Amino acid sequence: MRDRILLGLIGFALLVAGIHIFGPSHPELRLLALLGVEVPGLDLPLSEIPNQRTASGVPQVLVYGPTHCPPAEALMADLAAHNIPFLYRDAGRGSGIDQAELGAVILAATGDINKTPPLVLVNGKVLTNPSLATVQTEYQRAQRP
Repeated sequence: MRDRILLGLIGFALLVAGIHIFGPSHPELRLLALLGVEVPGLDLPLSEIPNQRTASGVPQVLVYGPTHCPPAEALMADLAAHNIPFLYRDAGRGSGIDQAELGAVILAATGDINKTPPLVLVNGKVLTNPSLATVQTEYQRAQRP
């Protein structure tokens, strides 16, 4: 019995280490959820995240980043200069952002999300530290019927 418990703990530790080394994947996260570990946003489709369109139905860019994030601030200034509607979501520690929403965005992101904020949700895609040109391209796609 003691050996089974020890093997179970070793397996769990290897799983957690694998997630940190190789990055999260949905099967690993689903297993963690089955083990009782909360994984916010695991089952939240990006299409269900609110405010991707303005009240008048125009596509809107969602920018996620910590407070006082120079890359996020620069991108938002560029978006404003090009009249692209956007909404900033403070994803910093202690913010009031919905954890399921943030989790879904992080799970959909590619690249190293810890080193390259902001994350941007536009046209149903999560972009990691995108250029203005990349956001403009996706925004234009979102405007098509």
